[in-house]
Amino acid sequence: MSSELERRLEGLLAAAPEPEAGVGEEALHGALQALRPVVAPHRGLRTAVLVLAATAVLLAIAAGSLAGAGALHVSFGSKKQQRPTTQLALPHGANGIAAIVNGRLLVTTKSGFSMQGLSATAAALSPHALFVAAGIGKSLVAIAPDGRRPWSRAAHGRVVAIAWAPDAIRIAYVVHAGRHFVLHVIWGNGKNDAVIDRSVRPVRPSWRADSLALAYVGGGGRAIVYDLGHRSRHIVGRASTVTRVAFAPVGKTLALATPGSAVLGGRTVASGDIEAFGWLRGRLVVASEMGVTPPLVRIFATDGSRVGAFRVPGRAVAVTGGYVVARRGEVLAARTPGHSVWILTVPQQAMVADLAIS
Repeated sequence: MSSELERRLEGLLAAAPEPEAGVGEEALHGALQALRPVVAPHRGLRTAVLVLAATAVLLAIAAGSLAGAGALHVSFGSKKQQRPTTQLALPHGANGIAAIVNGRLLVTTKSGFSMQGLSATAAALSPHALFVAAGIGKSLVAIAPDGRRPWSRAAHGRVVAIAWAPDAIRIAYVVHAGRHFVLHVIWGNGKNDAVIDRSVRPVRPSWRADSLALAYVGGGGRAIVYDLGHRSRHIVGRASTVTRVAFAPVGKTLALATPGSAVLGGRTVASGDIEAFGWLRGRLVVASEMGVTPPLVRIFATDGSRVGAFRVPGRAVAVTGGYVVARRGEVLAARTPGHSVWILTVPQQAMVADLAIS
């Protein structure tokens, strides 16, 4: 499955447009400078040298092509980059993880590459972590973690939310432009950018499993499903204060969260302050603040019936990529009903604005 996705993405990216002059210069420059190859310590010196040399060639080729297009000022110096204090590690079974901590992007993938310290406003990993899309400056930038074929698209505002389609061919993103938040859909190669709605809430969209529709929160706070094939939209549910939307990984079931409840199929399945919300192994998982210590995560079938629960170490902060992520002190833990691993170490006062696992 991952090789098929990679072939499709490579095909799209082979036809990627030239970077827009001026607009993406700083974004692309920062992205390339932030790439850091990670060499396993048990490999020999010769292997390390070869890997570093190969990476340098990749970056030089990418930087040179961008410079030739007039979109990037290339400079190579001996500046020492300060190592970030935040530590990022892959949870068991994941292909990649991306997080924005205090406005800085960190990416780690199973292939051994990492990107650290880049200033960003939003981020999302493609399926199998083959690519990462990020809001940098006033641009949407997409690159492979090893530096292949970067592209940028002028967003005309600050990108606040990004979501890759399950087939990895399209990206939905929300831009803060002026006094409004605007929803766009763009192909994975940076072409065919289209505005879907000029007045939405700054909530991450959710793609349906077939990649033919997406859910988002409209400017009035209602959940809306947009059908790409028919270019039509319809309002879902009665709640006018929707805070999150999440399509099931299979089928067309859509779950909604409000400040005080989680709704599935028109039925309220959980009450209280919803701290984390999403899908895990085809079941809806909801972490709500109900005075339970340690926090209890409830699990629901697609028909709304409760089928289980488990506890997490600390306060649940996200459900992403099949993991429930909880924070306790200076660490985040990725948790499933049968496995738990620390994935992120951050200062206690640091704000984790975005987190994605693929």
